[in-house]
Amino acid sequence: MSQQKHILIVGAGPIGLVLAYQLSRLGVRCTLFEKSHTPTAYPKMDHTNSRSMELLHLLGLADAYRAQPGAVPETVGFESVFATGFRPEDKVLGSWSVASVADQKAESRRVNDGTFSVEPGQRCSQVVFETWMRDVVGNLDGVDFRVRWEYIGHEEDEEAGNVNAFFQDEHGQKQEVAGTYLVGCDGGRSRVREAAGIRVVGGSLPTRFYLVHFRSAQLAQSLPFGRFWHAFPMGSGFIINQDNHDIFTAHYLLPADDQGASEAIDPHDVIYKTLGGYAGPHQITIDSIFVHGRWQPSFGIADSYISRGGRVLLAGDAAHWTPPPGGYGMNSGIVDAFDLGWRLAAMVKGYGGPRLLSSHSLERRRSMIRALLRSHRHSMEHVKLGELCAENIEMLKSETQEGRADFGLELDLRYDFSPCVVPDGTAALLWDVNVYAPSTRPGSRAPHVFLKDGGVSVYDLFGKEWTLMQFVNGNVEDAVKVDALLELAEELRFPLKHVVLREDDHVCRLWQRNLVLVRPDAHVAWRGNEAPDRDEAEQILVVASGRMAVPGHQEPVDNEDEKQFIETVAAFGIESSGRAR
Repeated sequence: MSQQKHILIVGAGPIGLVLAYQLSRLGVRCTLFEKSHTPTAYPKMDHTNSRSMELLHLLGLADAYRAQPGAVPETVGFESVFATGFRPEDKVLGSWSVASVADQKAESRRVNDGTFSVEPGQRCSQVVFETWMRDVVGNLDGVDFRVRWEYIGHEEDEEAGNVNAFFQDEHGQKQEVAGTYLVGCDGGRSRVREAAGIRVVGGSLPTRFYLVHFRSAQLAQSLPFGRFWHAFPMGSGFIINQDNHDIFTAHYLLPADDQGASEAIDPHDVIYKTLGGYAGPHQITIDSIFVHGRWQPSFGIADSYISRGGRVLLAGDAAHWTPPPGGYGMNSGIVDAFDLGWRLAAMVKGYGGPRLLSSHSLERRRSMIRALLRSHRHSMEHVKLGELCAENIEMLKSETQEGRADFGLELDLRYDFSPCVVPDGTAALLWDVNVYAPSTRPGSRAPHVFLKDGGVSVYDLFGKEWTLMQFVNGNVEDAVKVDALLELAEELRFPLKHVVLREDDHVCRLWQRNLVLVRPDAHVAWRGNEAPDRDEAEQILVVASGRMAVPGHQEPVDNEDEKQFIETVAAFGIESSGRAR
């Protein structure tokens, strides 16, 4: 049984893979366990949103991901269509469009006002993402990737300061592996979460769909309204064009009296019914069916992302159950994984304090509740599409006509309530789901801005871990001296990159202060115009690293989002449990 300091990760879906990559990048050893020897065959996620792509950019993976076979090319837009069906005579009732990746990049450079992410979102199936990332992670130094290892349980050993996990290996033998921390990335039915005794508030929504993932050259060549991303035939369900070519996924809304898995359904009929809308089945030639089956959206969140013993943590669907509409599930999980990776690295390297992990639960859980509520709204809109009138269609169009809906949810993530953020006394801007107002107010995501040369983002200057951004106008000799902060960071083994940006008034203005301390996840931990003295510098670093809570910090009470979430759960009569059904 290994006793070396490292991280155990259960589940090699997208979340576990991103976490393993992040840990390897930061020089921390991990062992990744996965019971399946092949990646998923189900498409699941079909859009990696702008915040996820931004994090992949920081990891150095964004360009390689966009280049994968099966990823939709950067020149293709995001078209969603509401129509009566897929017959030649069917009519389009409404539509909304999102500009292509190439056009969004060009607009970001033209506007350059801090309101864009460093990367636009990417249309791509989870099948492609997971297959690609398995190959990437499988070749990394410091990652022991074990497939056909099935998690059985674990014990937290407080005296030894580690966690012992139990597995059945590929030969059917029981194995025990010790790690410094254990992370459950094992999905909605997480056995890690169950073994840790972490309760989930929520459950399954009262709707069921039948999914069919298929290829059809005929459908690709005979689309009555041209290429699309999502299409919603009225009264049946929705279709996703996964690769902008001939691979599609049909989601058919099952009747309320559906008998469940015991009732056989012909997947061909599901495709025909979904395409036909109200007018009845529309038959096409289907070249192949990859996977098919029933699914039921779940809606819930774990009471905590960390166990009482502090050695077991959750990320992705193990921590939250999100209906697919809006695309917040896997995307929120990528944020979980990136964020947890740098915190675990800080703990293993010795400069991180205990509040660093508990604040991960606090920060991510609160943001996820907001995403869940938005996802629920999208989900209900999709279920009720058959009842929508023209006025409602126009409402949906207006929400997304500029292609930047939910930017507030994706980019305006605020952790100003965290014990690991040093407030500066400024008032928060009004939060809006559809608008992102750039700010470096402590706790906010630092805004992406191109430098005056137009080719480099301020994000490209960040270090792998912490970054102190300093803006200087005039002679460097006249800049405020930050020696105390830099020297103390070195003494505390706090990995800090100091970046001095000279004579870039535009970036300086948008970043609002001369000095900004940026966390590894690109959130602001502290900012100011004057250099801190040694005592102030010590307080900044020990708070940011989780060694102590910021003075005067109080745990936030339930906010309006959490109250609304509880009310939504209660309205559906969902019984809280530890497992998604």
